[in-house]
Formats: sequence, C-alpha cells, structure tokens
Amino acid sequence: MVRSIVLFLEMHQPRRLRRGVLDKLCDLRVSEVNNSVLSSIIFDDDANKEILNRVSEKSYIPTLELMKGLGNEGFKVALSISGSLIDQLLMWRPEVIELLKDLANRGIIEFVAEPYHHSLASFVSEDLFLEELKDHVEIIRSLFNQVPMTFENTEFLYRNDWGVIMERAGASVVLTEGVDWVLGWRSPTYVYGTPNSKIRLLLRHYRLSDDVGFRFSNRSWDQWPLTADKYMAWIRATPGDFVLIGLDFETFGEHHWRESGIFEFLEWLPKEAHKADVTFIHPSLLVKEDPIDYLDIPSTISWADVEKDDSAWQGNDLQRIALSHVAAIGDLVRNYGIEKTWRYLLTSDHYYYMSMKHGPSGEVHNYFNPYKSAFTAFKVLEDVILGITCALTGLNKVKSSHRGLQRKHG
Repeated sequence: MVRSIVLFLEMHQPRRLRRGVLDKLCDLRVSEVNNSVLSSIIFDDDANKEILNRVSEKSYIPTLELMKGLGNEGFKVALSISGSLIDQLLMWRPEVIELLKDLANRGIIEFVAEPYHHSLASFVSEDLFLEELKDHVEIIRSLFNQVPMTFENTEFLYRNDWGVIMERAGASVVLTEGVDWVLGWRSPTYVYGTPNSKIRLLLRHYRLSDDVGFRFSNRSWDQWPLTADKYMAWIRATPGDFVLIGLDFETFGEHHWRESGIFEFLEWLPKEAHKADVTFIHPSLLVKEDPIDYLDIPSTISWADVEKDDSAWQGNDLQRIALSHVAAIGDLVRNYGIEKTWRYLLTSDHYYYMSMKHGPSGEVHNYFNPYKSAFTAFKVLEDVILGITCALTGLNKVKSSHRGLQRKHG
C-alpha cells in the first residue's frame, strides 16, 4: 500500500493578447520595433494585471501563507511556476515571489523546471525546447537558489524524444501523466524508466488528482463532501509505493472558492497523512529508486482533456496553422532582437483557446477562453503574427492577405 505522496502544483498565468492590433503594428517603422513597444501594443496587460491581482488575493497569497504553518507538520510540495507568471509577478505582485522564496528556504517547496513561457516549444524544435528549459532552470536558480533536477514539459506533455532533451537540460526525474493506454495493466504508483535515457518517470494518478481538481465542489458527486481523512484513506489503500497528485495551483481559492472548504481540506491533509502513516515527499527523493519497469512512449501524452494527448493544443487546423505561422517568423524576430516577445506567442494557452471540442473537455476550454470563440482566439494571434511581419518587412500585402483570411472565416 502507498506510504508516500508527491503533491505537485502548477502555477501559471499567460500574458493574454490584445484584440485588433494589426493596424497599430503595421504602422510601426522598423526602427520603432523592440520588445518594449511591442509589449505595449500586443499584450492586454490591463486585463492581465487585473486577473493576476484577483488570483493572488484569492489563491496564491492565502495558500502560500497556509503552507508556512503546514511545513511544521511534514508538508512538502513540488511546484512549477512558469516564467510568464514570474515575469508578471515581478512587475505587479512581487510579494508572491517573496513568499515562494520563504517557503523554498524552509524546505517546503521543491521547484520543478518547465519550458520558460509554458510554451509549445517542444513542437517547434529541439533547440528551442532546450533553450526554454535552460532559461527556466536559470530563473529558478537566480530567484530561489535551487537548481531543479525534476522537470516537466508544459501540461505534462511527454514523448520519448522529449525526455532525452529534458535529460540534456539537467533532468533526473520527469513528471508526466499516468495514461491508461500507456500503462496497460501497470499502475502509476511506481517509479518507471525509459528505453532511451536515464531519467526516472513519475506518473500522475489522474483519478485521485481529479477528485480534488475537478470534483471537490461538485455537490452531485456521490463522494461529496471530500474530507481530508477520507482522501488520505483512499491514498493509503492504493496499491503501490507512492501517489503523484498533480493540480493547478489555482485549485485552491480560484477554481474552488474559499467557501467550498478547499483551504480547510489542505490544512488537514498533513494531519490526516500522519494518522494514515503517509509521508509527503519531494520527487527528487525518488531519483535513485530502481524502476519497476520501462515505458516506451513514442507518441504524445499529456494531462489535458479526456484524450490525454496533444489535441488540446494541436487538435484542429486553426491550432496547427497558428503554431506553424508563429514558428515561421522565428528567424525574422531573432534578426531584429525581439525573440522575447515572440516566445510569449508560443505559450500553450493561446492554442488552447482555439480548441473546438465539445462535451466535458469543451466546457473546460470554454471556461478558460477569454475570447469565448476559437475563431476569435485564432484571429487575435494571427493579427499579432501578421502585424509583426508587416512592421519588420513593410509589406502591405500582409494586411491584404489578412483581410482575405478574415472574410474566409467570417
């Protein structure tokens, strides 16, 4: 039966894009194009700041403050904070960074590395993926004085070849999803190896994770209310060595409001874990464990949607076209020194908003989509891509082609 729990939290907010920026970008002279000017035009930072302030007050600050006290009860957490969120916190809510530093110094938080901009860089090129990982390792080292040995790709995206690249970036442990069609008869509650690298794979137990992430506030769920003692009893009774629970950080206070009892649930978890003889551990503690088996994962998996593949971001033509267009201007933006702005355009959220799925997965996509339309999300990003190209090349035909695209898509 399980004796250890690895709690992983993903802390991320994108820099959402502003609508209708094509003409402003095309009106720029090449000499005016730099990261500062582009940022002021492209990013909807009034909305981004408002959202960050709300989430900081409702989720980040109260949860991190609660964790201070929980550390005395053996609580530990693995946490990945995207570079795009770090950038925004440093601008608008630096006190959150200070709380994270404090928790790291107390040994409560172990940081997990990921692509800096929570991006789809792994779909673009090996070199870009490696650069994004190394950039994130460096910001974690410089801000929090930790050098991560545990890595994840954005949204737990994983394939064999990506594992090799993460190992090159410094990974000894990689977190990904316990996908049924990968595991077969096996359980996600053991350490696994890979056929082409020395990394250790830790797999998220998605059912136990979703009990908190998705079902906690659902009063029609037959297990509602979910209490800490009930949850720890489930974990303790699970066959295996450990359980990896992976959640969005915003689960606490934002996705499930304070009134749901989510903070009380978190507060009582270490107490009930102690009673159940379950210990909170950091993932790096498992780095020297011999794998129980080796997993060959040649095609993409992730923790997103019921499909648990890459279809949340690359499942339709709009998503694939948009990413190919962003990738296509990579060399151009590097030549003009605006790669930082370009990398924000690779953030996974922009493509997530373009999903046209139905059913439960579609409901989740629509909940997070600030544009409420896949076609609007596509047009917003295309405006930016075409506008930057227009500004750097002076080609007015870019605007004409975009108008034709607008007519085609209504």
